[in-house]
Formats: sequence, C-alpha cells, structure tokens
Amino acid sequence: MTRSISRFYTIIFALLVMLGAVSLSLPGIQSSAKIDYSFSDDQNGCAGGTVTVNASLPGEYKLYWGDANGNRLTAEEAGEEIPYTEFGAVTVSKGEGSTSIYEYTAIPEGARTVLAYQGAFKKGQADIPAEKQTVNGDLLYSFGALSDVHFNRYNLSLTGDDACLAFRNALEFMDKSDVSLVAISGDISTKAEEDSFRKFSDIVSDFDFPVYSCTGNHDVGYDDIWDQWHEYVNPDVYANPGRTDIELAENGVDFLYKGDDLRGDVFIFLSQRYWDYNRPESRLLEDAQLDWLEEKFEQYRDRTVYLYFHTFMADDNNDPTMGEGNLINNKGVTYDLTYTVGTADEVRLKALLKEYKNVVFFNGHSHWDFDSYTMNEQTNITSYGGNYATFVHIPSVSSPRSVGPNDKDRSERYMRSSQGYLVKVYADKIVLTGVEFWGTRYLSYATFHIYR
Repeated sequence: MTRSISRFYTIIFALLVMLGAVSLSLPGIQSSAKIDYSFSDDQNGCAGGTVTVNASLPGEYKLYWGDANGNRLTAEEAGEEIPYTEFGAVTVSKGEGSTSIYEYTAIPEGARTVLAYQGAFKKGQADIPAEKQTVNGDLLYSFGALSDVHFNRYNLSLTGDDACLAFRNALEFMDKSDVSLVAISGDISTKAEEDSFRKFSDIVSDFDFPVYSCTGNHDVGYDDIWDQWHEYVNPDVYANPGRTDIELAENGVDFLYKGDDLRGDVFIFLSQRYWDYNRPESRLLEDAQLDWLEEKFEQYRDRTVYLYFHTFMADDNNDPTMGEGNLINNKGVTYDLTYTVGTADEVRLKALLKEYKNVVFFNGHSHWDFDSYTMNEQTNITSYGGNYATFVHIPSVSSPRSVGPNDKDRSERYMRSSQGYLVKVYADKIVLTGVEFWGTRYLSYATFHIYR
C-alpha cells in the first residue's frame, strides 16, 4: 500500500514538472547556462535589447523575470500572488542563441534578475543592473482596457453564453485591482441584438466603477441601434448631459470622460458609425465626428488622451497586414476587415494621430492574441518610430484569435483564453500589463510602457 502511494505521488510530481507547475533548481544545473543581456538604451525599466544564452545543451530556453533570490517574479494584487509568464525565448544551437526584446517591453517593478529555464529546470541567472531596475513612483490612477465582448456568439458553457462568464470574470479582476474605470473598444454584441446590450448592462451594474464603450462594427452593422445603445450602454452618460466630467458630442453618442481621479487626463469614446470595409468609398466615421475629435485633441493637447475606437489602422507605409492590430503569416492568413486605406475619414484620422502624439489610441477588432507578436512585433503596440500617437491593440476578452506561422486557418479560443490590459499610470510613464484572465497570469511579453 505504501509503495503504491509513493509511486502515485512520484507520477503526479513528474507530470507537474512536465507541465511547468513545479520549478526545479538543482546543483550543477542552475549555472549551466550563461545569460548576457545587452540593453538598447539606459532608460529605467526598459527591457528593449538583445539576450544571448550560452549553454552546452541545445534547445529552447525561456526567459523569466526573477526576484532578488532568483525565484520567478510574482506580483501581489489585492492579496493574491499573480505569476509573470516568460518575456521571451532563446533557441540555443551549437552552444549559443539570442533573441531581441521589443523596445516597448517593460521590466516589471520588483524584477532584480533574469532567469533562463529549459523546461522545468532553471539553467541560468543574471542580475539586472541597478540603473535598469524599474522605479515607477506613486500610482496616480489605473484602468482596465478590454475589447470585443461579443455576447451571444460563443457557447461552450452551461450558461449558454461564454461571453457572460468571460466578461464578468475580467471585471472581477479589475474590481480587485481597484481601477478607476474599465474602457472598451467596442463589439459588445454579435448582430446588434438588444439582448447583447441588456446582458452588458446587467453585468456592469454589479460593479461600482464606470464601464464605458464605443461601438464596433458588430454593434452598428444591422438595424438602427441607437435607442437601445443609449438605454443599455453608457446610460449614465447619455441620461445626464449636464455632468461636469462628461463632454458629449452633438451627435449624442461620442463623448469625452474627465473624472476627477484622472489628474487632468481624458478618455474619448469615438463610436464607429458603419460596418463598411474594402471599398474605395468605404466610411467608418462621419465628418462631424472628426471635427469634434480634432477640437478635443487640440483642447487637451497638453494632457494624455486615451482614444477608444474599434478598428485598427494600417502601418506607416499603409500596409494593413503588418501594422498594429494585425499580422500575416507564411500561408497568407491575416485579418482582412481593416480600415480601408485612402478613404477620406481614414486619411484624416491618421493625420490627426500623426499630429497629436500625446494620444494613446486603443482599438480591437481583429481579436489577435498577445502571443501574435512573434509574427509581427508591432501587433500589440507601436508609435512607428515616434512619428505617430501610440497605437495599442487589445485582444478579445471573450475569444482571442490565434494562428501559427504555417497555419492555414486561425483558431477561436473561447473559454480557453481571455485577455486584456491592466493599465497603471505614474507621473512619467504608463505601464500596460497584459493579463490572461482565465488562470490569472501577467503576460511579461505583453507588458509595455509608454513614457509621458
């Protein structure tokens, strides 16, 4: 009996090691890989650079942030210890391998070491220079960034709507994180059905912080939805036009939010008016909306402006496949409902985002998960060399999309993944932490900073 129990636990332990749930550090193994981190600049907290691993054993070595004792870094949020995932990986062949770390990648506060793991075994450790260690200072405010809820679209659960579970779970995380608000870049519904907007309202009403959204293409591509949008989405904005913390556009839909706890910074929710792509005369915005947006950009040009709009744009070379929010793999898989390049509203919006570099432009639409950076490093965040505002793509909170380099089709990962950002704002920087809400992990490869 004793031998059987011992064998059972041995098998369970071996399985946990294979899955990475147990971390092993054994004498002689810990020092078997040498890590050299060449940072691209001297900026505090910036992880950009090149990591080289020298090791006798070939294979993949995952890179993690570690604490001063060489343990994988965790963060405490509302009394819960949340682990950080790897921030990169190096393939070692013939004794050496290296990888580039994207310039926006942030070193989390508390990280003191860099760790190299091969499977469950820690093979190497290097100190982070004191001048590169992150010191964020006092937190000014925080908020959640989500996108593409899509009620009534996914169903693997007993509830009949997986988005209800995913959305509530994400808001519960934000509630524990004590955010000032949660901002959403649209696609609350699947076919602009009233039931979707009602579900949104029912869930949001259970939380004390505001949850605001613009429309996405799925919200406006069907019958006239504005009456039910006003009733169920952002109702406190539309029902109280005299609020001092709200500036409502003349169209009665777009608005600017300037809560007292935002220290003078503002959120703009710019609603897509049409589902209209891939035609020379396509249009997503009306001229009056862009007039209003330009006025607000100018009015708040000395503050940080968070713009929420649903559809991402092409890159600085007008390539819609390799800009922020998109990718194209070796088989030609991409997301083809992009903002149509060269249309009147696209040209004007892009010009505004080039002029007002104090803007952080959050969007969604493609659903591409944070992991997609391996096919396009600009997928999650970029400013195109500092020539534009900062563009930030948010994966779907209900069903991030995934594709491999040689896959012929993309996959929908509902009830297997749910992603978004926890954003914390400090005096001189904005830190965006990518979160996997199912299983609660901070994604180090999707943790970024924007200097203010």
